Amino acid sequence: MINLDNLKALSKDNPAFIKEILQVYLDNAPVDFDKLKLHASEQDWPHVRYFAHKLKSSSFTIGFDDGFTLFQQMERIIKDQEDTSNISVLIEEAETCCKRSFIEVQNELQTFE
Repeated sequence: MINLDNLKALSKDNPAFIKEILQVYLDNAPVDFDKLKLHASEQDWPHVRYFAHKLKSSSFTIGFDDGFTLFQQMERIIKDQEDTSNISVLIEEAETCCKRSFIEVQNELQTFE
């Protein structure tokens, strides 16, 4: 689900940096995802786009390609003013993927202890 190769290369295999990035992801991504869902339920598309962009970036950083793709699709739909009815399906799919990524990140963090 996640691939830390790019993060390891970026950090020059610095364990402290990798651990910090993973912890920031684990602290922020669940909160940001909850906010994305809330704003989607309110059809507040500018805020959905904001959180989709934020989650897309953090997904990219930790090599969470499925999340990156889903959040990129949400962001594009809103940016291009396409039919937003598909966003709920993308959110459901992202929720499943994100839950798995959170577990994987937690497991990775345990290797730094």
